[in-house]
Amino acid sequence: MGQLREVHDFLARRIVEEGMIGDAVQPGLDGDWPAVWYQGHGGDNDEFESLILAGPEGPDFDAGTRERARFVVLNDPAHVFKLLGYLRWTVANHKPVDQPAERDGETVAVEACPIDGTECEPLLRMADMWKHHPEFKKDWHWEAPLLDLAKFFAEAEEG
Repeated sequence: MGQLREVHDFLARRIVEEGMIGDAVQPGLDGDWPAVWYQGHGGDNDEFESLILAGPEGPDFDAGTRERARFVVLNDPAHVFKLLGYLRWTVANHKPVDQPAERDGETVAVEACPIDGTECEPLLRMADMWKHHPEFKKDWHWEAPLLDLAKFFAEAEEG
C-alpha cells in the first residue's frame, strides 16, 4: 500500500472515531440531536458567561472564561458533525487511485490522487491535524507556513 492510501485510510479511521465520540454526547437542552450547546448569560459582572449549557439538567461546566466558553459552544456536536461531514467528503474526493505512468521505458501503476496527482496536499494537511495520534507517521507531516492571524482577519473583513 502506498503512502497516499495509508494517509487516506488513516483519515477515514480518525473521522469515524471522532464521529463515534460525538455520537456518545447526550442530546441538547431541547432534546435535539446532534446537540446544540449554549453559553450562559447575565448575572452580576456577566459571571454566567463562562458557563456551558449542554444538557437538560442545567449548566454542565464552567469553562473559566467567556472566551473559552464561546469557543466550546461554537464547537458543539452539531457543528463538529457538519465539520466531520466536510472532512469525509474531502477524503472521499481525494481517494488515491492507480494511474499509469512511464518508468524506465515501461508503463507502471502509480498511486495518485485523482485531483492533485502524486502529491495530495489536502490529505497531508488534514492528516497533520492528528499528528499526535499513535498511528500518525512522521513522513506524513505537512510543513505549513504559520498563519498570520492579523492579516487573515484583515482580509476577511475586506472581502
